[in-house]
Amino acid sequence: MSTPTSIIPDAEAAHPEFYEALAAQHVKALWTIPGTLAPEPTLDEVPYVWHARDLWPLLEKAAEFISPDDAERRAFNASNPKRVFGTSHNLVAGYQMVLPGETAPAHRHTPSAIRLMLRGGGITTVEGEPVWMERGDLVLTPPVSWHDHRHPGDEPMIWLDGLDVPFVRGQHAQFAEEYPNEQLQDLTRPQDASVAEYGVGLVPAHSTWTRKHSPLNKYAYSTTRPALLRLWEVEGSPTSGSTLEYVNPLTGGPVIPTISSYLSYIPEGGASKPERHTPSKIFCVLEGGGHSIINGERFDWEENDFFVVPSWHWYQHIADQGDAVLYSLSDWPIYEPFDLVRREVRDEYPQL
Repeated sequence: MSTPTSIIPDAEAAHPEFYEALAAQHVKALWTIPGTLAPEPTLDEVPYVWHARDLWPLLEKAAEFISPDDAERRAFNASNPKRVFGTSHNLVAGYQMVLPGETAPAHRHTPSAIRLMLRGGGITTVEGEPVWMERGDLVLTPPVSWHDHRHPGDEPMIWLDGLDVPFVRGQHAQFAEEYPNEQLQDLTRPQDASVAEYGVGLVPAHSTWTRKHSPLNKYAYSTTRPALLRLWEVEGSPTSGSTLEYVNPLTGGPVIPTISSYLSYIPEGGASKPERHTPSKIFCVLEGGGHSIINGERFDWEENDFFVVPSWHWYQHIADQGDAVLYSLSDWPIYEPFDLVRREVRDEYPQL
């Protein structure tokens, strides 16, 4: 029996004039196009690890001749080896560095972004609210939100950027603008005001928040890490580890309409259950070291590295250098409204 991926072999060679006539009308016969009704996703991206030990020295080198005044952001974008742009088909991630005393000027854009602090401390101002960032903190810069970065500390600060730029570009919806007149936006709210309002499991009575993203600008690692370990203990301390999702405290949904975020713990010697899903994921190592098996291939990682698991790739994480804490971001929310999420989980890694 033929499969949905079948095409008629040599169809164009057998009737060249017919197919030339179609081409002149800018149409193509469906029966000559491979994969249009493929039974599974086409795996056109590859897993890959970006190592901090390789890239952080290059950030330091870049600081010798690139300042925020020159380029607004001293940042690297990680391109999947199979893509011209984008870490996965919907997301891009990379490192950004701000030196002591520097400021990265205010701007806003339709793509959404997350910042996961990896080194040092400093301030990201979001819509007039200064947000203090320390290691492990997750800070949001939702779509069309003014944001700038200020560094009052004494050591370079480095964080992981994660954005939905490839998705937004693909919808022809990318817009951006610089803050008018001034390099930095005016401060209109107290520092970490959104944490005081929404960060303790309670929300202001009669809240008037109406935007689709989370009203909470920062998810502090000092809160999320203990909560993750408590969950792991409550679940019976599974060797496969435990995972929490960062959520909008008003809706229980993703922190940003196009980006979901998670925090996972795997005890040393443990391994997550093998799984695959249609959304892609980008992982960043906050603690420990280990490796992942992605579609049968081993990828080693250590603290501050990040790596991509593309759509529909089997993967499993193994913590073999201390307990591991992994942050991850995903384009999962893009799939959900269209019933395109498909996920499989197994107890043992499948034969590929």
